[in-house]
Amino acid sequence: MKTKLTLLLAAILLLPGCDWLKKQIDLTIPTDLTLDIPVTVVGTKSLDLTAEIAALNFSQSKDLDLADNNDIANYVDQIKAVELKSVVITVNGLLSGQTITTMSLDVTGVGTLCTQTNITSSSNSFTPAVDQSKLDQAAKKLESDKKITCTVSGTVSGPMVFAVHLSFDASIVATPLD
Repeated sequence: MKTKLTLLLAAILLLPGCDWLKKQIDLTIPTDLTLDIPVTVVGTKSLDLTAEIAALNFSQSKDLDLADNNDIANYVDQIKAVELKSVVITVNGLLSGQTITTMSLDVTGVGTLCTQTNITSSSNSFTPAVDQSKLDQAAKKLESDKKITCTVSGTVSGPMVFAVHLSFDASIVATPLD
């Protein structure tokens, strides 16, 4: 009887220790959350051949899904926290003489993260200054929805095809024992 009582007391004492143990086994995964958004901007033909080419607008959206990241794909259901530290934007495919006059990056439900001007083939990669509170909102959305919708929009100097590569520096905390 004393053995059963001792085992019962030990079990009662160890149960709160399970939460402590789970916290000790939290897995922090540093990763880059990346997304490529292809953009095609087509112009309209003008009857006036001497007129300057007017700025053309573009807008393209794509989902950044946590399940698409190889570093965290196995832990998507156990994600406890997401931290976004910064974003690097690289525009690929611009030819000499082509200019993206303005480009904004928006996250649905969060708002505009940044706007950049005068992007050319020689100045095509940048780390914009982003309000940390906006990054935190996007991270919370990633935690809850496991994805965010990113939209790039703006104006260009003429018809062109390019791809916007987003790379978010992130840290993911998962609890594999949950």
